Amino acid sequence: MSKIAVFGGSFDPVHKSHIQLVEFALKSWKFKKVIFVIAYAPPHKSKQYASIDDRVAMLDLAAEGLAQIEISLYEALKKEVIYSYQTLDYFQSLYPKDEIYMIMGSDSLLELPAWKNIDYLASRYKFMVVKRPRVKIKKDTKYLDRCVFAQNETEDISSTEVRQMIKEDSKKAELFLDEKVYSYIVKRRLYK
Repeated sequence: MSKIAVFGGSFDPVHKSHIQLVEFALKSWKFKKVIFVIAYAPPHKSKQYASIDDRVAMLDLAAEGLAQIEISLYEALKKEVIYSYQTLDYFQSLYPKDEIYMIMGSDSLLELPAWKNIDYLASRYKFMVVKRPRVKIKKDTKYLDRCVFAQNETEDISSTEVRQMIKEDSKKAELFLDEKVYSYIVKRRLYK
């Protein structure tokens, strides 16, 4: 049985920490592939800033050179809120002989109890968790038994902060983005 990782998010924009997470997943657990799933409207966020087409283009640029990567518009094309359990069920139906994992940062692990149908989700799937700086996981954290942890820690970057830097014309944003992604954002005048 092979393992497939699903990594959902807005990727608005995709930044270096997102790519580090995927690199850790491919290296550490030998996933057959990692599927980026671009959210149309994540349940925990109120707004998207770049179009779906722009987010796909930025993901293509950021993931260039990474083998075993796929970008899915499953959620984006639905044009409605899709919950994680629905997305993982969808990919399990596509790959019935494979084990499906969800990639997340340790900050998301702490938010799991609030997710829709989390008991169902945790009973069927495992979570590949990458440590985020300043996030403490306790031994009694719920669903810990459904997690595998990466040994590495990702950089502390958020898309919200990157968008704010771009809006303020700060060159600092360039440090957190792939060079090609940064050029794309500048050329398309995104997040201004």
